[in-house]
Formats: sequence, C-alpha cells, structure tokens
Amino acid sequence: MWRHGFGRVHKWLGLSLALWMVLVALTGTLLLYKTELLQLQYPQLRLVEIPSATEAAVVFNRFDAGYAYLPRADKPWIEVVDGAGTTFYFDGSGKELLARPQLGDWVSWMVEFHHHLLLHELGKDIMGILGLLSLLLVIAGVVRWWPRHWSWRVLSVRFVRPRQRQFMATLWQLHRSSGVIFLVPIAVLLLTGTAIMYAASVNAGLSQLLPQKVPQTVPQQAKLLPQTTAANWQQRFAIANQFWPQQTPRLVYLAPTEEGNYRMRLQHADEWHPNGRSYLVFAPQGPLLSADDVRAKSLGFQLSQMVYPLHIAAVGGWFWLTAVLLGGLALMLLPITGVWFWWRRRAHR
Repeated sequence: MWRHGFGRVHKWLGLSLALWMVLVALTGTLLLYKTELLQLQYPQLRLVEIPSATEAAVVFNRFDAGYAYLPRADKPWIEVVDGAGTTFYFDGSGKELLARPQLGDWVSWMVEFHHHLLLHELGKDIMGILGLLSLLLVIAGVVRWWPRHWSWRVLSVRFVRPRQRQFMATLWQLHRSSGVIFLVPIAVLLLTGTAIMYAASVNAGLSQLLPQKVPQTVPQQAKLLPQTTAANWQQRFAIANQFWPQQTPRLVYLAPTEEGNYRMRLQHADEWHPNGRSYLVFAPQGPLLSADDVRAKSLGFQLSQMVYPLHIAAVGGWFWLTAVLLGGLALMLLPITGVWFWWRRRAHR
C-alpha cells in the first residue's frame, strides 16, 4: 500500500515538474560549457595569453560600480560587470573585446533562466520550492521502484521501435534504469541546486551543526599593514600578495561599501570555490583594514562553500564533469520518458 502511495506522488509530481526539469537540466548542462559557447559565438574571446593581475587592475581602475573577475585558465580574459548588468571583456592590453548587455544574447538568457526563471528574486524563490519538490519526486520514485531482490536484470532495457506495442516497456525500462544508474549525480545536482537557492539558510544551518574549527590549516595571520596605502587596484593587489602570498585574488567589488571601503575575494590553493571565500577590505585611499580567512571559519561554513563548486563541476576533474554531464542528460531523459510512458498507457487504456 505504501509503495502505491509513493507511486502516485511520483507520477503527479513528475507530470507537474516535467517541463521545468527538462528546461533547467538543458540550460544547466549547456552552461557547463559556457566559456566554449561564448568563444564559439564571439571569436574575439579566443585569447591565447591569459592577462595578468596587473593588467586586469589597469582595467578595473576605469570602473566605479559593479564587480569584476580576474583572468584564469577557464576564463582567459578580463571580465567586468558594471552596475547596469552589462558584461565587458578585455584583453591584456586593456582593449575592449566585447560588451554583452544583460539578456543580450541566448547565453545570457540561459543563465538568467537557470538561475531565476527570468523572474529575478521571485524566480529564485520559485526555483527553491521546485527544487524541494524535485527531491521528493526522486525519493518517491526510488522507494516505489526499489526491488526486493537485486539482480542486474532489473536494470536491463529492451529497445524496440516507437510504433511497436512493446515500446511502452522500453519507455518504462529506460526511465527506471537511467534513474537508478545515474542516481548519485542526479541527487547531487538537485540537492546542490536547491541548496544554492537557500544559500543563507544552508550556511547558517551547517555552521550551527558543525561549529568546530579546523586547526592546522590557517597559518598565523600577519599583522595588518597600516603604513601601506592603496589608492588603486594595482596597489591593492600588491598588498594582498604581501599579506597573503598563499592566496590568489579572484574577484573584486568595484563599488565601495557604505563606509567607502573596497573589498576583494581570494582563493587559497586547496579551496574548491572558484571565486574564493576569503576577503580583504581596504580603506579608500588608505590601508588594508581587515582580513577574513575562510580557513578560520567553522567546518560547517567551509562545507557549505563546497555546494556551488560541486554543482558546476568546478572540482573533480574530468571524472566529476562527466558524471555531472550524464546526470544533466538523465534529468532530461527521465521526464521525457516518464511523460511519454504515461501518455501511451493512458491512450492504450
């Protein structure tokens, strides 16, 4: 009886979430190759040499709003997002290669849909709810299907043509087997994607659950450098390199805070997050004011910062990238085969 109940939950949730799941999985899978897609559409972004931090700093000094990414191997350009949401790309000489207004091309549309359903903060809230429902969908499907006696035969798929009567069995077997074989990447993608929508709650919850600090990883912090002033980004990068030589600047906030200070995010060698989670704060026309090393945070907070890198396959090399890619394809295949099977059976009855 309880299996039947889970089956009904799985069926109606699957029918309700099918279109959303296909579109989100499609855009997410394509965005794994965002750099390649941009370079395909805009050949001028195919830079051979990666600009240096010093060259990036010269470009950053031109802007007083928005934020900017420093060049790295997977983004071999200087990237600045201004206050209006337009993204600018520069080479090492400071030459502007491209300006992409928000929602100005199909890649930008994919990003906004995958993140917010094109509905800004409302879309983020909706995505969180749909993510929770998708997790319930997967749990209900696994509970409903789980065999009493395991055998590799339960995962076999007998392929027949769509016009043949046995095609319904093919749809059912393909739906079942793809869901079980790719269960781990599917679950990780749905869980991490939902956690990103509730990032603040996840960070706070894990920090309370695992409040202990990780010793031995944080070196003795040097004293701040009040005698050294920083009037531009070149000088801020120089101070950052002197203060934290083991960390690399990844992202800067071009707009000053309410106090008029400037912030920089850095990444240490063992950190998963591609943009880093350590912060340096500089006074305007002044010295380094404060430093916040992510390695001094609680274990729970550090674990919460692994959610985003797992979701976008920023760690794990080709193995995890392949797993995430297959998980994304499975998340498209599952609703298609599920709805198709339901429709064929309904028509047959």
